[in-house]
Amino acid sequence: APDLPAAIGDACPDGVDVYFDNTAGPIHDAVMQNLAMHARIAVCGTVSLADKFEQEDIGPRYHRQILVNRARIQGFLVFDYADKVPEATKKLAGWYNDGKLGFKEDIVEGIDAMPRAFLKLLHSENFGKQLIKLGDAPG
Repeated sequence: APDLPAAIGDACPDGVDVYFDNTAGPIHDAVMQNLAMHARIAVCGTVSLADKFEQEDIGPRYHRQILVNRARIQGFLVFDYADKVPEATKKLAGWYNDGKLGFKEDIVEGIDAMPRAFLKLLHSENFGKQLIKLGDAPG
């Protein structure tokens, strides 16, 4: 959508209650402008900033929205839950096998497409898991 904040506002007229952020990109900025009262934000990554880690962060500031909406932000890393991986893997596999869990993939073909696919990922231009198909599966 050309106007992400407006699109999110239309999709979530009462505001965004829960947001899982692993990019810190334009969607993050649009969500922050559409927070619901007592929103919860989980931050687990900042991939859109991968080429800017050494630069000063001078992007938009959303402290006012966090304050006014009494939002809660918590960072976490997968390592915080390493002991839960076997149980989580079993549950996720069951949900997937039961058709309760789905996913989207953005697939490009060939090793030559890898740099373009990686840049799409860094600029939040992909939708779903970014994959590169190198050939047909054997068999």
